[in-house]
Amino acid sequence: MTSYDFKRKSNEEFEDYHVRLFEDMPIHELDSDEVAELLNKEYGVNYSESKWRKDYAQYAKWKDYILSKHNDDTELDKLTIKKLELQKERNKLSSEKNELNKWIREQARTENIYEKIENAITKLSPIQVPNVEIKENNNKRTAIIDIADSHFGSEGKILGFNNEVLAEYNVEIFKRRMWELLEHTISIIEKEKLTHVTVLNLSDSIDGLLHMNQLQFQQLGVADQVMQFAEFTSEWLNALSEYVTIDYRSVLGNHSENRYLNSSRGEFAQENMERLIVWYLKTRLCKNKRIKVYDAKSIIYFDVLGTKILATHGQDEKNLESSIKDYMMIYNVNVHLFKTGHLHHLNNKVIGMNGLQNIEHMQSPSMCGINEYSLKLKKTANAGSLITIFEEGYGKLCTYDIRLK
Repeated sequence: MTSYDFKRKSNEEFEDYHVRLFEDMPIHELDSDEVAELLNKEYGVNYSESKWRKDYAQYAKWKDYILSKHNDDTELDKLTIKKLELQKERNKLSSEKNELNKWIREQARTENIYEKIENAITKLSPIQVPNVEIKENNNKRTAIIDIADSHFGSEGKILGFNNEVLAEYNVEIFKRRMWELLEHTISIIEKEKLTHVTVLNLSDSIDGLLHMNQLQFQQLGVADQVMQFAEFTSEWLNALSEYVTIDYRSVLGNHSENRYLNSSRGEFAQENMERLIVWYLKTRLCKNKRIKVYDAKSIIYFDVLGTKILATHGQDEKNLESSIKDYMMIYNVNVHLFKTGHLHHLNNKVIGMNGLQNIEHMQSPSMCGINEYSLKLKKTANAGSLITIFEEGYGKLCTYDIRLK
């Protein structure tokens, strides 16, 4: 089937296009979410899958009755047509009203959550901001510190053939690894004479709850995962700020996504706990002027001393080499380094060059290391982080591959 078959034909009414897509779903193996996406694109709206499906259901309900009362060669009764048109308009108004009410409920719920968390933060002991002056130097270097796939809140052991422990993970192990990472980071800061770093959270900070079978591997509920991860990260960033100024950037991942009412992946794209974690960090660290926290987005683009960085979690990237080229064409920007996580192991490849700099993608290792899912895929690697050094006028200078115990 060619892409043209999915498009609305030049002489095709929108209602006919709507009916055709739903009627042809079994033939072309489409699902109703894909049909809704095509209709929204053609009509220039953002209605839910439910709206389009229910409109079609109304048509299907009356179709046989109307055809049984009228021959193909006769004109349909005008009163019947008017009734159907009126019903369609009522359905449209009802759908728009439902969408508006849904948006209002979501906004109210989000604001209520933020208010409660802000009240809770004010009751915590204030974070003690380091009283140290950071002197600027002229070496024009900085670093990006990757934190990927923490899956905070999950726990479990991977056993070998003789029941030996190949890997183990829980909240305490995560915290131990993060403090170990801080020690490595401080050592590299002193060695490279850095005064500024970017902490890049490549998402899946929490384990979330996407599937029922996750419950057997969870140490904490989702709410506790968010609160405890955000508080620990606040303390960790605050400790790091004793040595450097910090930009904290993060992306949205799949495990931190809320999938209400058996919704599909991406259906509530903005209902993502990474946004809540970022909001918590901003509030908790508001008095520490050495730390700047940026909003979390699905994909972010930023500049590091002239090097153009593109970052996303990676769950939607089937081929990193193709993705980096596609993003450069879509957004008409230069990209020197495309950073992702998601697959829990290091993967780095240069795919071209741009002036004196390479164009490459870099997949970061995970903080959690091996888990049941990565073992199933036979994609195993040690827990770790990457610390990449950049120099103005040169680009990526080197990368420290930090393996964590």
